[in-house]
Amino acid sequence: MARVWVDPITRIEGHLGVTMETKEVNTGKMTIDVVDKAYSHTNLFRGFEIILRGRDPRDAFYITQRICGVCPAPHGEAAIQALDHAYDVTPTPTAVLIRNILQAAYYVYDHLIHTYLLVGPEIGVVCKYPPMVPPALGKEGIRKLGLGSSYVQCVDIQRKANEIVALWGGKFPHHMCEYPGGVTVKPTGDRIAQTLAKATELWEWCAHVALKDLIAIKERNEIVSERLSELLGIEHRAFADIGASWGNYLSYGIFPDPENYDDWVKAQDGQPSFRKSAVIYAGSWQNGELKPFERDKIVEYVKYSRYKDEISGMKPWDVEMTNDIVWKDKPNAYAWMKAPRYDGKVHEVGPLARMIVTYGLRWKFDVTNPITGETVSVDWEVMNPKGSVIDRVASRVVQALLFATKIMEWAVQLKDYASEYPIVSKDIPDYKYVPNEGEGWGLWEAPRGALLHYTKIKNKVIANYACVVPSTWNLGPRDDFGNPGPVEKALEGCWLPKNLSVPDVCNALWPEEDVLGMKWGDALAKAIAPLGLAELNLEPSNGAKYNTSLALAIVRSFDPCIACGVHTIELNVR
Repeated sequence: MARVWVDPITRIEGHLGVTMETKEVNTGKMTIDVVDKAYSHTNLFRGFEIILRGRDPRDAFYITQRICGVCPAPHGEAAIQALDHAYDVTPTPTAVLIRNILQAAYYVYDHLIHTYLLVGPEIGVVCKYPPMVPPALGKEGIRKLGLGSSYVQCVDIQRKANEIVALWGGKFPHHMCEYPGGVTVKPTGDRIAQTLAKATELWEWCAHVALKDLIAIKERNEIVSERLSELLGIEHRAFADIGASWGNYLSYGIFPDPENYDDWVKAQDGQPSFRKSAVIYAGSWQNGELKPFERDKIVEYVKYSRYKDEISGMKPWDVEMTNDIVWKDKPNAYAWMKAPRYDGKVHEVGPLARMIVTYGLRWKFDVTNPITGETVSVDWEVMNPKGSVIDRVASRVVQALLFATKIMEWAVQLKDYASEYPIVSKDIPDYKYVPNEGEGWGLWEAPRGALLHYTKIKNKVIANYACVVPSTWNLGPRDDFGNPGPVEKALEGCWLPKNLSVPDVCNALWPEEDVLGMKWGDALAKAIAPLGLAELNLEPSNGAKYNTSLALAIVRSFDPCIACGVHTIELNVR
């Protein structure tokens, strides 16, 4: 057995490492090294829940957005929905539409950036698909191969999405426009027109570039599958097999119906709910069965986390986050994240979970641009019910297209709402109002998955605050019963090629000399060597070097955000 340690993992948000214990497997054709057990260790101290105690409840909207520079908007939304709930007010239909537009634009930005800049390079390299490979082969590679064409376009198109966020939120990141019971920005004709123009560009790119790239990657993956199966001597579907986890999925739902907000609030009140009036449903998918979401089925375990065991198995909002519960030197603990569980089971959260909870295992529908009338068809059958790298990528691409469409639909709808509804609930007497007591739950979805904010108000200030965020669900450690978290489980069985570089693997998969007169791997080697990356993704252990490229693709397919996942700090740490 070898222990392979990758720390830090790059092209993610935050400080994450994984340790993988290997075992040898004889395929009948060769002996390969695969991951037997994996451990996700999150190396970060934070303090947001403690910082918020004693502050004005409205500060949470602004402060929690600073939890993360990559995904601030969802934290703001979860915080404001917790305040709506604590204030016992319903945001007006106009406010709901504006919030939806802002959040959907943020989603498109985030999903595209992740697909092309974070997880895309591994997929593009292994599948020999130049548009998704960073333009590392220089001008000749760009000119003759179209290398990085989609990669570069994505950098520009994501800016259009952020411009919509700034248009309504005042700026990006850290938008400013939300308030308990509504928003502080008016739906002017100019804002609506600009939103439609920018969203049309987003839709065109998602429909004609991102969706095309997804189909191409699926086709290229089939070739990789054939060659990998022949190489290893066992059936292997490449990125369709890599990254399978537990197969349980959790979603809180996203984008409420402005005309049916009561359905949205049921989940916040603790009632069983599917939130089926929303664009994306709430629910728990277990063993192929969809069950309604129930808030009180969420607990967190800490046996392998750096917290005192007395809080293990408690509901997050029943724990007062103070310095007293931190146990920095706890024996056998290897993570600052806790281990959230729903209904006693490990659940994956994120875009794949949202699509499966809402559409099941086959996503087949037409998407029509409400401005141009153009229609594109989506037809994706989940390739691995337990999850895979390619299914997670597909879910992001499909959602980017769906949400770009919804932005335009809501903007058109907003024209009719603007004169009919105010932007802030009349139940808010004035801008100074804060209830003396109250508690509220904000149940939202960040691009990375289920996001919960809880606030307790006493004497007009925050008495307690809790966040349970997507990467805590996905990147968390083992629970008290020894069950690995979703990423830890997904790494099990992953092949770690011994003493084979990235170019070596690419040459084995793509032996044709059709890339500037060279094999694909040789062309890559020529490009990355001057950058000091000749041993890219090779990690030493027991006198050998293990290629961790596939393992890194698995981890990145969950889009880790460690700053979000760990937000508790020991106050005397220097």
